[in-house]
Amino acid sequence: MRTKRLWATLHPFHEAGSALGRREANRSFLDALLEVDPFDGYHFFLSSRDACDGLQGDLAERFPDVSGQGRIGFATWNELPAALARHDYHCLHLSDPFVLHVAAQALRNRYSRRIFPVTATTHSLSYPDYGPQFLHHMWPGVTARDAIIATSRCGAAVVEKYYASIRASYGLASDAFPAPQVRIIPLGVDPAAMPSPKERTTLGKACRNTYGIGEELCFLCFARLSFHSKMDLLPILRACKRAESAGLPRDGYRLVLAGWAKDEDTYPEEIRRLAQGLGIRCTVVPRPDHEERKALYAAADVFLSPSDNIQETFGLTLLEAAVAALPVIASDFDGYRDIVIPDVTGILVPTVGPSATPATDAMSQIEPEAMYHLRLAQQTAVDVDGLGRAMARLGLDAMRREDMGRLGRERALGKFTWRHAVEGHLRLWATLNDAPCDVPDDPLQRPERMLRHPAIPPATDVFSSHYASQLDARDDDSVRLSAPGRAVYRKADFPVLYGPMGDMVEEERLRRLLFHARHPITLGVLRRILARDADGAVPADPDFLLLWALKHDLLEWDGPLST
Repeated sequence: MRTKRLWATLHPFHEAGSALGRREANRSFLDALLEVDPFDGYHFFLSSRDACDGLQGDLAERFPDVSGQGRIGFATWNELPAALARHDYHCLHLSDPFVLHVAAQALRNRYSRRIFPVTATTHSLSYPDYGPQFLHHMWPGVTARDAIIATSRCGAAVVEKYYASIRASYGLASDAFPAPQVRIIPLGVDPAAMPSPKERTTLGKACRNTYGIGEELCFLCFARLSFHSKMDLLPILRACKRAESAGLPRDGYRLVLAGWAKDEDTYPEEIRRLAQGLGIRCTVVPRPDHEERKALYAAADVFLSPSDNIQETFGLTLLEAAVAALPVIASDFDGYRDIVIPDVTGILVPTVGPSATPATDAMSQIEPEAMYHLRLAQQTAVDVDGLGRAMARLGLDAMRREDMGRLGRERALGKFTWRHAVEGHLRLWATLNDAPCDVPDDPLQRPERMLRHPAIPPATDVFSSHYASQLDARDDDSVRLSAPGRAVYRKADFPVLYGPMGDMVEEERLRRLLFHARHPITLGVLRRILARDADGAVPADPDFLLLWALKHDLLEWDGPLST
């Protein structure tokens, strides 16, 4: 019989909150995966029952066929060990490489019969606390089947440089402290979310009427409208004046700045006023909804994205512009190089960054991350003259704009859809599953160094001084059922279980414990019996159940407890 192919994750992918790039990318990837539907089952392990119920309702509405067939499963993190021991997963994929990534590897190593790939996709890589997170990636539990998925060549280089810098700083040998391999799979775009060539005329005309845009050329910049995130917009205004000097008619174009902004942020209005003071026709559209966003792309003639912020590693808006058949003028920066073919689908404008940042590096551990990004962004110079000349060049050449837009759309549809992204992941998971991996199939035979991360010492070692004694020292002491324990055993009463304890204190195992303690029995004997009675799905850990039962007075000591 064919083994079922199962996909698993510890993340919901569908996240609440503002429609930022990471959230959109994660949601779009999961939707595309379920639309392609390459697996027999999809198992989501989430933080709580409420989280499971919320995602289950969302996916049942969006994917009724897959959900209706019972192929999407939901469980809490507490249920993961038993599932890992029971199922042979094809992969476990995370939407973030820093949340639960190492935990997923350790749990797989401890419970799974087979070492399957654990993978995670990067997004922004620039937050100051990411260094220690990358340090955690390097530990003996990493195998040849684990990978970090970067979305661009630049992103992959950043991850590799993190690993190299940390290795050099801590003197970590790669054989003793391996890191996951780094692979590149670009993000994707949903063509249906952008205007088709047929829609552009009618949709674009209506949008222009809405915002009072006449027949003039429309330059669209779609980004977070914040000077410390994505890009500083002021250089765009300076570039507009450079473009006018290069021949772009002052009254022949309009600049549209659109994107996410905080309600209380005054920056979008300040930029609009600055543009007005410079004599630039400028329309600012904060927080457009999905339909407004699509209409703005339809109304535009050229897309601008002179990003200067290291938060950016790919560039989803450039893909959206390409699908909308817009030529792109972007900074020669980060993952933009993977999307724009210079002088074919757009123009890349030179950038210059700092050679050393000692003050910024030192302050990164004190200041908020927004200030860290701002410090670096204000040291990243996008060639303003080059940006202006590029705007004039495309602004004055309608045929070149049309050719670049057409070629950009063809390339995006042929390489950068979410289906392409899913297919890339499927190829990677197949390759990783075939990679040689000299790890015993029996979890009990795996070395301890693979089961516990070196930065997470056992609580029983670290906090042993808290207790008057520990369980090992009590093996010769006897316990027996208490009066409340006898009531629970007869089902005349029921134990009180806090929240997730319901997943950890299994009713059948508790009944076995109470059965064996009907008469006085030493802890050592009882521990061995409970270990033997376990069904084998998960390596037995009787100590938790024993101590829990003692704590809640279901068991009592057979005599006074000595110190």
